[in-house]
Amino acid sequence: MKNQFPLAGIRIIDLSHSWAAPHCARILGDYGAEVIKVEYPRRLCLIRGTRTDDKIYDRHPGWLQVNRNKLSITLDLSIEQDSQILRELVEISDVFIENSRPGVLEKLGFGYQNLVKIKPDLIVLSMSAFGSSGPFASYAGYGAVFEAVGGIQSLTAYEPDGKPMRVREMDVTNGLAGVCAVLTALMHRQKTGQGQFIDLSQLETSIHASIGEHLLERVVNRRQTQPRGNRHRKYAPQGCYRCKGDDRWVAITVRSEEEWRRFCEVLGHPEWTADPRFTTREQRHKNHDQLDLLIEGWTAAIGHYDAMHTLQAAGIASAAVLNTAEIHNDPHLKQRAYFTNDAQGTGKFFMGVPFKLSTAVGRVRRAGPGLGQHNEYVFCKLLGRSKNTVTPITEDQIGTAFDVE
Repeated sequence: MKNQFPLAGIRIIDLSHSWAAPHCARILGDYGAEVIKVEYPRRLCLIRGTRTDDKIYDRHPGWLQVNRNKLSITLDLSIEQDSQILRELVEISDVFIENSRPGVLEKLGFGYQNLVKIKPDLIVLSMSAFGSSGPFASYAGYGAVFEAVGGIQSLTAYEPDGKPMRVREMDVTNGLAGVCAVLTALMHRQKTGQGQFIDLSQLETSIHASIGEHLLERVVNRRQTQPRGNRHRKYAPQGCYRCKGDDRWVAITVRSEEEWRRFCEVLGHPEWTADPRFTTREQRHKNHDQLDLLIEGWTAAIGHYDAMHTLQAAGIASAAVLNTAEIHNDPHLKQRAYFTNDAQGTGKFFMGVPFKLSTAVGRVRRAGPGLGQHNEYVFCKLLGRSKNTVTPITEDQIGTAFDVE
């Protein structure tokens, strides 16, 4: 059976910037949607970098990855003729993705009420920081803001009184939430013929994905969850233990009394099972610091891969903590062909698609596009305009998101 792209035939306008919403559009593009990235040359997306000389913005690794499988057109929506091009593109598109602050697109004439006049069954995904209403609606925000304001950092320390640590995954989390929202809306439209406006607050999505059960714990049981670091509420021992070598670690979780017995045997200390400090899970929790020191006496003498394989062979949940080079060479990821080159054979290297289906797959067809690379295709082939519509972009028209105005 030929590989089928499940979203083939779906056209998406990507008017977003930075990481979260572009990540959403990228995943949809991975599975076959035609994603048209609309760029404003005078203020390029920050992922294109800080420089414009020698078209270096077309080669930034982050850009090539986050915006792969997309087309790029350049428009200045303060100019009527460019606004008209976008209106014509909306007429033949299925989904419109943006992550501007509420009111920005309304001022340019592209708020939801105007968009549905152009295309009544259009699906509009608005991924603003705090949603379209409420006291924070007018503010911009990024992942670090959501972690702090959303209460996530109240749990991300190694100990109750420790320094909060960054998670750094909110953009990816919110991008996936956007994908789920768009797919749900497409299914709804398939059944009813109706489009939707999706008001996705990235703050709320971050909270929902990260600490929902801890909020319930506070509301329902009146208990405040404290940071546990690498510890587990139920299992003991659990932790991340130093191994032989420079900055090498292994993660270990013991989930039952039987596993605890086997764990002690593997480490060569069956007598631990009779130690009053460790005979029950409750006692192991109470004396976790002492137990960690004993465990690290074993892990520190062997490599992190050796520790992982030895424990896994005994049925103990364990994983080596990998650096970038080790992830690239990881046998499991290689077996799943997670890392891949683009289909155009440029030699550029990419992380693969996030999930595989039995009869429908995703693929990296091309790297992130050059600035305005597909102006002619979109303006002339899709919209039927003359080639005179396509004007070259000159160096003095280009600025970055880091320029001071």
